[in-house]
Amino acid sequence: MTVTAESALAGVQRIIATYAQNIDAGNTDVVADLFTEDGVAEIEGQDTFEGRETIRKVYGQFSPQTPQLHLVGNTVLTSEPGEEVTATSNLVFFARGEEGWGIQLVGTYEDTAVLVDGEWKFRRRVTKFL
Repeated sequence: MTVTAESALAGVQRIIATYAQNIDAGNTDVVADLFTEDGVAEIEGQDTFEGRETIRKVYGQFSPQTPQLHLVGNTVLTSEPGEEVTATSNLVFFARGEEGWGIQLVGTYEDTAVLVDGEWKFRRRVTKFL
């Protein structure tokens, strides 16, 4: 299968958007299934979580208690297209409180994604805060 820059970027953007929508909705199973079996989620200042089942368990603890919204954009590939690519995206996280919506954090995602049976999956997702 030939992977073009356009198809790789579209695939990575799809899993990033699926991640954001489902983490905000508290759909832990969907989020975990976006990672490879041996996937890694590293959250700066917190910890590194290895393996899909560990990610599922840990992200279940992050289930939203109030409305929240991850806005992710400006995604660019940082490697040549292939069956594994790296990408960087900007992140703004909002939460709704008594005063309305407010920015809680700003950061970046640094992703390594791979094709698994024709579907893009996160091999490694590093969240950094600015």
